[in-house]
Amino acid sequence: MRTGLAVVTSVWLSGLVVGSARAEPFTFAGFHRNMDFGALVDRYPRSQHELSPGADVRTRRSQDDLNEWIREFFRSRGSGTYVVRLTPDESPDHVYYIQANVRQGVTERLWLLLENPLDVVSPRHRHSTKGIEARYPACNDVLKPLTAKYGKPNTLAPRWEEALQSFDYVWTHLPDSMKLECGRYRGRKSVFAIGVTFEQAADR
Repeated sequence: MRTGLAVVTSVWLSGLVVGSARAEPFTFAGFHRNMDFGALVDRYPRSQHELSPGADVRTRRSQDDLNEWIREFFRSRGSGTYVVRLTPDESPDHVYYIQANVRQGVTERLWLLLENPLDVVSPRHRHSTKGIEARYPACNDVLKPLTAKYGKPNTLAPRWEEALQSFDYVWTHLPDSMKLECGRYRGRKSVFAIGVTFEQAADR
């Protein structure tokens, strides 16, 4: 009887561990969809912070401190779009642009762009394909650790937009999904990581 109880208890505890693992949010470079975005104004003081508020948000007055107004926005659970343009010295893991689309306090979509600022590229390569590729990390350098952490992603069919071929890798653990977008220019072998997107995943 005790042996049977021990087995049942072991299975139950294992289920708790698995459930807890699945409950952890998708993260990249320390960012995830349900993080405290109001804290970013202090974490990245030299970067540029912008907020485009929705109709349900108090308009910023001339005497309002921008950082405090942004913190108030997140505390009040309003709607709007919050953008951070990171300086090279504050950029974590090649993240240079953050965009959070918020509705009534819930971040429905978080987009992290992995594009170096233009001024880090040699002037003679800035507008060439090679120069553009140099502004992004290699796709495999981002894909490999994400796969090791979250398992094999779903690979969507490649798509073309002019000369750029895009490859999307998607992980889904309801109610969230994470997508890594990679790209390659026509006639080139180099595949680079463009951005990471976190979204609410619909249960269909």
